[in-house]
Amino acid sequence: MVSPESAREAALRALVDIDERNAYAQQARDRILENVDLAMRDRAFCTQLIFGVTKHKKTIDHIIRTFSTRPIRKMDPVTRNTLRLGVYQIYCLEQIPSHAAVYECVALAKKYAHVGSAGFVNAVLRSLLRNPDAIRFPDYAQETVSHISLKHSHPEWLVSRWIKRFGPEETERLCQVNNEEPSVTIRTNTLKITRDALVLKLRREGFEAVPSDLVDEAIEVGSTGDLFNHELYSSGMFIAQDIASMLVSYVLSPKPNEHVMDLAAAPGGKTTHIAQLMGDRGQIIACDVHEHRLALISENLQRLGILSVKPMICDSRRLPDDIGAREFDKVLLDAACSGTGVLRRRADLRWQRTDEDLRDLVALQRELLESAAHLVKPGGVLVYSTCSIEPEENSEQICDFLKEHIEFSKDHAEPYLPAGFRMAFPDQGKPFVNTYPHTHGIDGFFIARLTRK
Repeated sequence: MVSPESAREAALRALVDIDERNAYAQQARDRILENVDLAMRDRAFCTQLIFGVTKHKKTIDHIIRTFSTRPIRKMDPVTRNTLRLGVYQIYCLEQIPSHAAVYECVALAKKYAHVGSAGFVNAVLRSLLRNPDAIRFPDYAQETVSHISLKHSHPEWLVSRWIKRFGPEETERLCQVNNEEPSVTIRTNTLKITRDALVLKLRREGFEAVPSDLVDEAIEVGSTGDLFNHELYSSGMFIAQDIASMLVSYVLSPKPNEHVMDLAAAPGGKTTHIAQLMGDRGQIIACDVHEHRLALISENLQRLGILSVKPMICDSRRLPDDIGAREFDKVLLDAACSGTGVLRRRADLRWQRTDEDLRDLVALQRELLESAAHLVKPGGVLVYSTCSIEPEENSEQICDFLKEHIEFSKDHAEPYLPAGFRMAFPDQGKPFVNTYPHTHGIDGFFIARLTRK
């Protein structure tokens, strides 16, 4: 392909990269946008197309099969993903005129695909326009799992397990929310600026900034525009972080001059929040097993002006000898997990996970918990968190841990949660925090606070 000249061309190129090379959606998007000269509005549209097609791929392919005489797997990657782009715009984006979507996709097929592809793309998309009622999903009552899976583009194994826990109606709502574009929340760096002052600066620069009622440092940003290339960002006035993620550091409740360990710390959102809550006084060791991810922590520390954190590359299951046992006041283990609480933010994650992965992750988390437990001094605190909504990784994991470690006990998280969050959700933190995108409007997280006797 030649260098893309439009948002749709750039999106097509990224989608082919994802399709052919099994690339991550985020990385494919970043690569293409690094090498194109698109206006900010077009870059945002390109991102919407890449992530939207990736999220809705199962539904989109079901629609293509309805109107195509050719199996999807036998289409070349350019034709297949040109059709996906077209169906996504027609079926999912009401603000895009259907005729424009068809015209642009036919043009892409003419430019990039083989001879005859343009006519095929045109025929399939116009058939969809002429007869949208031809789209059929499995019967809801008889085939509930298949219906929700196809209609809301989630893997059947995940839909099936959620129905057993939540019932079909709540599962459908959760899937719908996972397909929505998530809001952007930033955390004020109160080491440099107050939230009120930052809100004023953002509004003066044309950004939609609304202080959150749930967490004192949080700001909801409606239209991000060029926010993360702005001087306010580069000078360290804020960092992107969801409210659910901010709750973790509150539950840890670090104090100035304490000795804190943050295991699996990259990219540093929670690490820097811990430092902020400590007034950047004390010592925080931030571990991660991957050097390139540790570099992200260092970049955030420098940008935010934080001095109390020492990044360290290590496997949290096999900590170096110079990290002594039972010497930390607070230990945070934000464990590797299935990520089912953040599917709305990670477009391709739903297609990468399997139920077998879940079993492997539970075993890994158990190892990480064992390692973390050795670091906590008597009277100290261990906080375990995930961005999963699966009980095996969360409450069941903690209950199993406590059976084997009588020296630890559950500590209710509620007193440590921000007042605004406690007021909005009084059932949370008794003893654990469990947030869900479809009920709390934030990422799905689990947080447990344990105290060593």
